[in-house]
Amino acid sequence: MKLKKATIKDVAKMANVSITTVSLVLNNKPHSIGKETVEKVKECAMICNYTPNPIAASMITKKTKTIGYIIPDIQNMFFSELAKNIEMEIVTKGYNLILSNSDDKFDRDIRSILSLANRHIDFLVITPSSESLRASNIESLKNLLTSLEIPYIIVDRELDSYKCNMIVNDHEYGGYIATKHLINNGHRHIACISGPLEVSSALNRCNGYFRALKESNIEVNQDYLFEGDYYFESGYRLAKQIFLNKEITAIFATNDLMAYGVYQACRECNIKIPEDISIVGFDDLYFSKILEVPLTSVKQSITSLSEKICDFIFKTLNNESKKQAFHKEVIQPTLTLRSSVKKLEVK
Repeated sequence: MKLKKATIKDVAKMANVSITTVSLVLNNKPHSIGKETVEKVKECAMICNYTPNPIAASMITKKTKTIGYIIPDIQNMFFSELAKNIEMEIVTKGYNLILSNSDDKFDRDIRSILSLANRHIDFLVITPSSESLRASNIESLKNLLTSLEIPYIIVDRELDSYKCNMIVNDHEYGGYIATKHLINNGHRHIACISGPLEVSSALNRCNGYFRALKESNIEVNQDYLFEGDYYFESGYRLAKQIFLNKEITAIFATNDLMAYGVYQACRECNIKIPEDISIVGFDDLYFSKILEVPLTSVKQSITSLSEKICDFIFKTLNNESKKQAFHKEVIQPTLTLRSSVKKLEVK
């Protein structure tokens, strides 16, 4: 048998107060209601098992109390942990998170943006898919975002020459400190497994790799650059190609998932880390510290990133951010040193 849903009138009747009093208390509106009455209203709401009607509330407030977040890969722990942190923060302010996984596909980005907009979300957070950043698709994405009537922010991956709100990590600096660490440990033949180079984060990490080599007067060898896709399988596949070049002593994998693929290839080929090959990753995911040989990796502070995203969301929703000026914030990564890099004797 279906139970009748309690209404605000039921709570008011049980607490022997007005409907207005119940509404002020349960919607956390400013009021001068006494503490005892507030506690009584909350207790009666709990007894009645009363839950507010979000649709009715949104018709009055013009807000749905929902934030949308489109991520490119839910299996990538960087994005899933970032989403979790954002959700933990926004629920404390009475908001819910709707998460959409694009699987790094352009058409799913577009469908998700339209679907979330039709749900009248209050704010959109989006990390564009790698397909969306291809030359054939990026203008369509920009045009759609420009047409949105809801505020949004781009996270982690930039849209070149597009003025919008964004919070990103300094990917070039991250690639630089990763490569510089290998150079400082005597490595001169360093392979780089990049992400898809149409993605700004991947390109900038490679630019950091190039900058560190040039600064140390090491010739950039294009044969040492291997383009992956940020997934485990590409790191595994490309590592086996790298092993064919016996001169290479180190690999900079531009995210930890591809570095894990390198680890798997090493196990299968009986190549020891770091005795035979040194490896540096990027992201510093949780599993990087519990591998059989803990992975040295560039750390992107997910906590700092999520805090800045949430801060911007609520400043925007509370009309505290400037209307005309676009907000761009760049976060500096650090390098977490572990056991995956061997120090070579400089000859």
